[in-house]
Amino acid sequence: MAARDRAGNLSQLTPVAQTHPETIVAVAAGSFLALLAAVVAYGRVVDRRRRAAYQQFCLERGFRFEHEQPGAEERHARTCPLLSQGHARRWGITITGTRSGVPFTAFEYEWTTGHGKSAHTHSIAALLWALSRAGEKGLPQFLLTPEGIWDRIAALFGGQDIDFDDSPEFSRAYRLRGSDEAGVRALFTPDLRHIFAVDRDQHVAGAASELMWWRNGPLPSPEGLDEFLMEGERIRVLFDRG
Repeated sequence: MAARDRAGNLSQLTPVAQTHPETIVAVAAGSFLALLAAVVAYGRVVDRRRRAAYQQFCLERGFRFEHEQPGAEERHARTCPLLSQGHARRWGITITGTRSGVPFTAFEYEWTTGHGKSAHTHSIAALLWALSRAGEKGLPQFLLTPEGIWDRIAALFGGQDIDFDDSPEFSRAYRLRGSDEAGVRALFTPDLRHIFAVDRDQHVAGAASELMWWRNGPLPSPEGLDEFLMEGERIRVLFDRG
């Protein structure tokens, strides 16, 4: 296409380059895939560094480290029914050892509830012990969790919640369930209920010779793991006096 310049001479115009929609889509897709690959690679680096830090922590204390224990939740579902909920279950980082003469297992656990847009992934950092009190009858199966609005609604519709008339603060703070209600009531003495009423937001489950305590979220970093183990140890002692 020709056009005249200011002097009246004809000149040839350079066609304006046009970008096709297919090109735009291809560039956008390539950029997205490159970003995704970078995120995945970064995640792997972070995971390797995290594993190395836990391995060093275990080496210094004589503990054993494992990156994961596939299917371990099936062996402990009776102790904590939480371990049989949902799907896409994953028993991840695992640290085993002995503290105060009692074997323990610290681990991360994830599972998913719901599907599609309503899917939600949960994660906990937990401690599992083999108790010495099991020489007698052991623990009755129980599950103690903080009581929220949905727990109160569930109780209204017949969901189990073992309350104590003489411990209203404990009963308001927690939902307590168990297959042997009489046994659970005997286990949760007035002193034990008072401790949990003061020290709220605890998650504990037990059955026979096992006790499990957990927090929501991943395991703390190695810098905070000793404190995590000490806090769990304090809860274990409360149930290991039999």
